[in-house]
Amino acid sequence: MTATEAFIANYGLLAVFAGGLLEGETVLILAAVAVHHGILSLPSVFLVAALAAAIGDQIWFLLGRFGSDREFVKRFVAKPAAQRALARIDRHPNIFILSFRFIYGLRIAGAIACGVSKIPVPAFMALNFLASMLWTAVILALGYTFGTAIEVFLGEAKQIEWKLGVALVAFLAVFAVFRILSKHLRE
Repeated sequence: MTATEAFIANYGLLAVFAGGLLEGETVLILAAVAVHHGILSLPSVFLVAALAAAIGDQIWFLLGRFGSDREFVKRFVAKPAAQRALARIDRHPNIFILSFRFIYGLRIAGAIACGVSKIPVPAFMALNFLASMLWTAVILALGYTFGTAIEVFLGEAKQIEWKLGVALVAFLAVFAVFRILSKHLRE
């Protein structure tokens, strides 16, 4: 059992909520597998995950909106990628809000960018909630549908996990010896 699987098994909906606050695709897919096995309830997982996703994105949005004097937000806005995102938001704000959470790695940055933009708070809240429900439904459906395949893959990964660990330790040992020898040869 992986750490994420153990987290879901031990904490159930609390784990789903924590995963939903962040970029929680992995937690939500594993929760869908738990639903598939009857460990968790589908309506409960859907409700908790959708609310957590909406709340998490709302927090990042509000940080962008009211935390523009924070160094973190200033550095974010100064990046060229953020400027491109802000330009897209200005052209198609509704589409951006409905889609940014589906692009892996853009969820937090997208919410901050929306906060920095001129999108009204009520408009973001409504579209954010709708997008959270859509995202939750899609990820749960994928996890539920492909749950058996995911379990088979994770089972196979566990069988080779220790071999990968040994290989990593061996690589690091060889690397360390190489560095030490090269340092002594230069002296």
